[in-house]
Amino acid sequence: MEVIRKFVDANSLMSILALPEAFRNRKLEIIVLPAGEDAPARRDGDVADIVRSLVGAVPRTDLTLSDLRDERLRKYEAAD
Repeated sequence: MEVIRKFVDANSLMSILALPEAFRNRKLEIIVLPAGEDAPARRDGDVADIVRSLVGAVPRTDLTLSDLRDERLRKYEAAD
């Protein structure tokens, strides 16, 4: 995705956009992004929050890790 970033004088934008009066005589940063495209993924939260969001994503079973691996390999081999 292409992004344009510019710093401009607020006074030059006042005639184009309705800006708060507090912006007058200040430098502003303008960022232009295409509309309708997905925004980049945000990395909010810490590791604990991410782990909590994954709880329950994988069903608990009584299989060992090795058994799960073998089961998945058989499943995906059959898909070829």
